Amino acid sequence: MKKCLRCKHNNNDENNYCIKCGAPLKNVCTNVRCPNWENNNQLPDEAAFCPLCGSETLFKTYGLASSSLDIKDEDLPF
Repeated sequence: MKKCLRCKHNNNDENNYCIKCGAPLKNVCTNVRCPNWENNNQLPDEAAFCPLCGSETLFKTYGLASSSLDIKDEDLPF
């Protein structure tokens, strides 16, 4: 069983998206020209960027993975 990072619903392992909220269950590169995308390589859940090409991951685009670059303007000291 794969637990959804967004709604915590348990999904079947073969599901690609959560049946309750539609969030992706597998983190992959979003660059269609990247070998990780072409080979459907699953990336770690915490990966916000692909280690091969630097593109955002699917979890990053859905807001399920964050990076230190995700700083809100109101959090800046200036």
